[in-house]
Parts: sequence; structure tokens; C-alpha cells
Amino acid sequence: MHKIRTRTLLAGLAAAIVTTLVPAGAQAAAPTAAATTQPHTAPARAAEPDGFLYAWEHHHAGGAHCRWNKENANWAGCRNKVSDVWNNGFPGRLKDVRLHWGLAMTGSWVCLHQGESIPDLNAAGTVFTAPGRGQGEKVNDNISSHDWVDAC
Repeated sequence: MHKIRTRTLLAGLAAAIVTTLVPAGAQAAAPTAAATTQPHTAPARAAEPDGFLYAWEHHHAGGAHCRWNKENANWAGCRNKVSDVWNNGFPGRLKDVRLHWGLAMTGSWVCLHQGESIPDLNAAGTVFTAPGRGQGEKVNDNISSHDWVDAC
């Protein structure tokens, strides 16, 4: 229960902060299954799930970003360049995301639960924890692929 309240509070706080940075009239891009790399301002982090995994080049939603609503075996434009991740997927089935060290969902991975955000992977010191190649390495600037799972 405390974890849910904390996530909701953080999501609301992030939305309030980002909202002050988004120009009036700015809108999020239309949903797509493929990754999109956007050099403009990232969407506000609202508490309402939209079904996407977001990844930004720099911490705290800075720089170019990619987003996916399905698994992706090759992050291409965002591969090994991401310092901020946010799972804004829907609750229920396929709600959690495994971020993989290798292409095609190979190697070690780390779980990003539904609603979870790590706005600065470097400062957080997040490392790949599952057995496999890349285990123990920092996640910051080191993600190659991801998949959606029921739980991890």
C-alpha cells in the first residue's frame, strides 16, 4: 500500500513539474507500436497509464526519447543511450517491463514495474540483476531491448 501511494505521489509530482516546462498547447505524439525518437519536449508524467514504456536520452526526461507499447528486440535509436525510463503501461496482464542488456531480449535484465519511473539511472546506480551476460553492469546507457511480462 505504501509503495502504491509513493508511486502515485511521485507521478503527480513529476506531472506538476513537467507541466510547468511544457509550452501551452503542446500535445503528445499519437500512439504507435514502433519506437519514436522525438527531439522535442517529452510528455508530462501523469498518473493515468497510457500503455507505453518511455525512455529518454538524458536524466529527468531530457534529450531525445523513444516510446513503445509492444516489446522491442532492438532499441535502435535509443540503444545504449538511455538515462531515464518510465513504465506507464496498463495494470493487469503484461504490465511489467524487463529491460535487457542484449539485443533480442538476451542477457541479464532488470524489472521496471507498472507505474515505476527511474528518472536518473546513473544516480540511482541501477544494475542488471538477472543471470546472464551483463549481470552487475549499470543499466544507464546500456539497454538494448525490452519485453512486457505479467510479473517480474
